[in-house]
Amino acid sequence: MQSHDWNDLKYLLALHRSGKLKEAGLATGVSDTTIARRVRRIEDALGVSLFLRSASGLYEPTDAGLEIIAHAERVERENIAIGEKLGGIAGRVTGVVRISSVPVIVNRVLIPALSSLTAKHPQLAIELVPSAGNLDLSRREADLAVRFARPARGGLRVRAQKLGELAFDVYGPKREGNPKALPWIGYDEACSGLPQAQWIEAELAHEGATRAPLRVTDAETALEAAGAGLGRTILPRLIADKDPRLSRIPGRDGAALPLRDVWLLSHVDQSARASLAVVKDWLVGISWSSDS
Repeated sequence: MQSHDWNDLKYLLALHRSGKLKEAGLATGVSDTTIARRVRRIEDALGVSLFLRSASGLYEPTDAGLEIIAHAERVERENIAIGEKLGGIAGRVTGVVRISSVPVIVNRVLIPALSSLTAKHPQLAIELVPSAGNLDLSRREADLAVRFARPARGGLRVRAQKLGELAFDVYGPKREGNPKALPWIGYDEACSGLPQAQWIEAELAHEGATRAPLRVTDAETALEAAGAGLGRTILPRLIADKDPRLSRIPGRDGAALPLRDVWLLSHVDQSARASLAVVKDWLVGISWSSDS
């Protein structure tokens, strides 16, 4: 077997995680031709094909590719651990921690609380990924995820820790007049399974209220729409109570509002990282419930 450059492994992992040359290049700061060349160099050194291109255009790993990827991920984890260990020897917590959550949590909870973490650990870098989708922790699309539900995939490799509960209530813009006359800002069909979407649909059916000419896909957009005066919707109390544009609207008697669990998800293979430990402690320390 020919010798090969282990620095090429990051390009191999980037292609595995994105499935596309261009996206792998963007993730690593090189061109797509560089990704192709460096992966081909590993294939030539090993004498096997590591990827096949599917009918959809994605690069899918072969059996040999999966075996090499598993080794490459272990090398990646060790490289991260070495960097953090060197920082720890110097008495610092270093490294990069990538956190994924829905936009309303990133913008309204994590960012306002971030200064307390960075002031204590100035050598620590945080990457925030606002995404409603479930990123794959095993592929390091994120190191940690804050979600409204337990993980749907990952099995025993993903650890789930409950952070708290978010209580929802009805909110609309601060204005004169009857707030119950405001139209409901609901969710589109793709998000119809969300508890808050189902609650709004039930209210529409019960009271015969009007529907706003706007459909949203996440609570962040619903909050902005209500703040802009487009109607009423239900939002987490912890977040909406702090927005000066909004006020609570009394709900219908007997209509129980949603209460959603907040979960912290992490990958068990990275549990030894000092940077993840301090970020987890920070997330646990955030207040995840409203006072009333």
